[in-house]
Amino acid sequence: MKKINLKQAFSCARTEYVKWICDARMIILGVLAIFIYTFAVEPLIKNAEEMGEPLNMLEPFIAIANSGMILLIIPLVFLTLIADFPKIDTNTVFYIIRVGRVNWLLGQIIKLVMMALSYLAFIFAGAVIPMIGRSFWYNGWSNVATQYVVRFPEKAGNFGVSLLPENLYNQLSVFSAAVKSYLLVFAYLMIIGLLLLFFSLVKKKTAGFVFCGAIISLGTAFCSIKTVLMWSMPMANSIIWLHFTKYFRQPVVTMTFSVMYLVIFNVTLIVFCVIAIKKFNYDNVAEIAA
Repeated sequence: MKKINLKQAFSCARTEYVKWICDARMIILGVLAIFIYTFAVEPLIKNAEEMGEPLNMLEPFIAIANSGMILLIIPLVFLTLIADFPKIDTNTVFYIIRVGRVNWLLGQIIKLVMMALSYLAFIFAGAVIPMIGRSFWYNGWSNVATQYVVRFPEKAGNFGVSLLPENLYNQLSVFSAAVKSYLLVFAYLMIIGLLLLFFSLVKKKTAGFVFCGAIISLGTAFCSIKTVLMWSMPMANSIIWLHFTKYFRQPVVTMTFSVMYLVIFNVTLIVFCVIAIKKFNYDNVAEIAA
């Protein structure tokens, strides 16, 4: 077995990442940007205009990363964009033989990290750019988030209000909520990608795609009915406000639990992938897509 070579792994990741960026499926990101603006940014902007107050620039992104409906769409779109990950054909097999199994696997994991980070960066930009010139940058929540219901009690059911619940602004600072939201959703997306990678290596890619869809759907369903089973799924563990009550500091489930859950889930999948690549059979490569 060849020794681990980070240069080869990064080279492999960079080459395949560029191909992914240039894929025609990236047009889906335009549709996603419109969806995010319509269902997260615009409602908050309307509330801000109604109050005559500015929003914090980071609040739309925090709202996106903590909305159950939007967090159903974000992993589904990501799953669609990486549906052929990892792409393995006859030419790829020769490449694996040349660089070594573990180096190729490391390259795929690095590529997955790059895809997840850039995907979230696009979403972050889509949330922040529309706020330029109409928001402020400070580690504090806006009056739009904390006082809208006080000013307009008859509009307590306003969709924009539900995007930034008390469980967020009563428990965390804006910067803390934004950073934690980014990292937790990133870990969620990594789980989706590593599941696809593992199932591809055992030549059950279609089953892996279905399994990922099931995890996303079940996570959304469990969160919507607030059952304790939701903590068995990555989705609930990646939504910050679900961890807290509206007013009290005592968490429903600790953030430490969710971080450990997501880290262990990812590490376990990486271990499974390492085992799978060592046993990978080059024969009948076409079975990978089955």
